[in-house]
Parts: sequence; structure tokens; C-alpha cells
Amino acid sequence: MLPPSLVLRPAQDADAGFLQALYASTRDDLRLLPLPPAQVGQLIAMQQRVHEAGQRAAWPHAETMILEQDGIAAGKAVLDTLGQDWRLVELALLPALRGQGLGAALLAALQARARAHGASIGLAVLRTNLAAVRLYERAGFRFAGGNELQHQMVWQPA
Repeated sequence: MLPPSLVLRPAQDADAGFLQALYASTRDDLRLLPLPPAQVGQLIAMQQRVHEAGQRAAWPHAETMILEQDGIAAGKAVLDTLGQDWRLVELALLPALRGQGLGAALLAALQARARAHGASIGLAVLRTNLAAVRLYERAGFRFAGGNELQHQMVWQPA
């Protein structure tokens, strides 16, 4: 279901450096702190460890997949496929590659996989992340609740 230039594969130990850089690229909030760069780097690394440990605790069956474009890592998806209500725990792309259709292609591939299993996909997205909200809406996800910080969204197979 992905274009020929894209591959979605399971994450491997060799992806650790890419995953660190990808996580750091999502933490502009920490890079803006008035701290020396080395301390910011340590803080981001610590936050990544806490983030990943929290994901593993909440979704112990989730699979981390790497999206490659022309053989180069471009993003990741973390998907829990337990039961019939799957959970897209995380989707992240390198900033330079956002807005180029990679997220839409990745979602389409995950949806095709879910459709083949008769599963829905749910997710949470920050209300302030308008680009991601629009991406999910274009992919057929609908609002299904939430709170003051996040929308809950769900996609149902046709």
C-alpha cells in the first residue's frame, strides 16, 4: 500500500540513533530553555527514556515501526494491535519531511493493515497540533471525545 519509495519495517537496535534524533526534533519546548546545550541534550535524553518507558507500560504489545524513504529513516509509528480496537500510540516524522505526504501514506498503510484484520484505530492528538489534527481528519479519523489537552480520534474500517 506504500509508494515504492517508502518502506515500513520493524524498528531494530540499530535505529536507536535515529529514534533519539527524531524524539529530539519534537522537543522544541526543551531546546528553548535557558540552559547550556549539553544540559538540554541530557534533559531531552532523560525525557525520551521516560516517554518510551511510559509507552511500554501503557501499551506493552505495541510495535515500533520505522518509515524509510528511499532507504533513509524518515519517521516512526508505534501501533498496538491487540484486539479489534487498535491504538496508534505515536506517529512522528522528521521536521524537514513533514507536509510531503509521508504521514498520509503511512496512515493509509496502517489503515489497510487494520482493515484486513477488521480493526479500528484510535489515537490521541494534542489540540494545539493543528497540522496533525488535519492529517488525521483527511485520513478519515473522527473525533471521539477528549479533554482540554487532547482530542481522542477514531477511524473505522468501511
